[in-house]
Amino acid sequence: MKRSILLLLAVLLIIGCTPSNTSLSQQELTFIVPGSPDGGWDALAQSIKTVVEKEKLTEQEVRIVYEEGDGGDNGWAELKKADPYTIAMTSSLLLTNNLLGHSTLNYQEFTPLATMASEWQTVIVMDDSPFQSVNDFMQQLKKQPDLYPVGIEPQFGNDDQIAFTEAARATGIPAASLRFFRYSNGDELLTALKEGEIAAASLSSSQSEAFAAEGNIRIITISSPERLIHLPDVPTWKEHGIDVVFPHWRGVIGSGEMSAREKKQWVSLLTAVQSSPYWAEELEKNHWTSFYRNSEDTEKLLEADQKKYRYIMNQK
Repeated sequence: MKRSILLLLAVLLIIGCTPSNTSLSQQELTFIVPGSPDGGWDALAQSIKTVVEKEKLTEQEVRIVYEEGDGGDNGWAELKKADPYTIAMTSSLLLTNNLLGHSTLNYQEFTPLATMASEWQTVIVMDDSPFQSVNDFMQQLKKQPDLYPVGIEPQFGNDDQIAFTEAARATGIPAASLRFFRYSNGDELLTALKEGEIAAASLSSSQSEAFAAEGNIRIITISSPERLIHLPDVPTWKEHGIDVVFPHWRGVIGSGEMSAREKKQWVSLLTAVQSSPYWAEELEKNHWTSFYRNSEDTEKLLEADQKKYRYIMNQK
C-alpha cells in the first residue's frame, strides 16, 4: 500500500499541475549512454528504462542513445546541449577525467539527479595463467613490474586503474612502476588478455562475470568487503591481507540548464524507480548493490569523491 501511494504521488508530480506545464510523462525521454552498448552505463540505462515502462511512469517512448568516445566525455558533452527530457548515465569517471586533464567538463556543470547502484572492482587472468591468486600476481609484479602490464577500459584514471593502484600501493608497489594498457571497450580488453598483450585486467564485477561465463577466464579477487553470495569462490583483497574496499557506483545526471521544476520531476521519477520491486529485480539480475542517493546526497557524493580522487592521485 505504501509503495502504491509513493508511485501515485510520483506520477502526479511527473504529470504536473496545470495544462501549461510540460511533464515528463507527456514527453519522449532520452537516456544518453556515454559508452558502448552492453557496458555498465548501458546496463544502468536499460534497467531504469525497464522499470519506467513496467511501472508506466511515462506515456511516451524511452529512447537510449549511445555517444561513445573520450572515456564518456562525448556523451556528457552532448548532455550539455540537450533538452530537459534527456539525462545521461555517469560514474566517477566524470570526476577523474577532469582531475587528470583529459576533459574540461566539471561535475558542477551538470544537475545531479540520483546515484542508483554500485558494484565492485575485480582482477581477471586467463585460466591457464601461472598466477593462482592475486598474491602470486602481486609478488611477481613487485619484482618485475615491466613484465606484467594490466589492462583497463575505457579511460586512464577510471576506477579500474585507481582500485588496482590502491591495492598495489597497499602491498608496497609504487604506483609509478605500474604499467597500464588502455582499451576502448571490453571486447578489445578481452582480446588483449587472450593474446597475452596484458597479464591481467582490472574491471567491474559485472564485466568480469560476463567474461568468466564465456570460459577460459578466472576472477582472482574482488574489492568488496566480503565474498559475494553469487561469487563464493572469489576471495576479496582483504582476505589476501590487502586492506582495500572499493565500490564502483553509477548514477544519473541532467543538463546544468535544468530548471528546479524539471529537476524535481526527474528526482520524483527516479525515486519511484528505485522504490519499485522491479528495481529490486534489476539489482539482483545485474548483481548490483543497492546504493541509492537522491539528488542532494549525490551532489555530496560527487564533492566528497572529487576530494578523495584528488588525494589518491597525489600519492606516489
